[in-house]
Amino acid sequence: MEHYFFDLHFGNERVVDEEGVDHFDVGSAVYYGQRIADRIGRDSDYRSLTVHVRTFEGSLLAVVATSAGRGFEQMALMGR
Repeated sequence: MEHYFFDLHFGNERVVDEEGVDHFDVGSAVYYGQRIADRIGRDSDYRSLTVHVRTFEGSLLAVVATSAGRGFEQMALMGR
């Protein structure tokens, strides 16, 4: 198990993950980062949101943005 951190970046704001989460591999950590981005992107209007996935040593592993499908989902909900 490796320990990863998931920092949130939106606009000029930044929220640093100080606790992190253990994952079996890199793919699992990046998938988890995508789930975070999609969940926050669905609940709020954070189109500029990115999740920065960091390793335990602090190096940047990936930058994940909200899925394009979330924007379509928001538009469908607003059209109701």
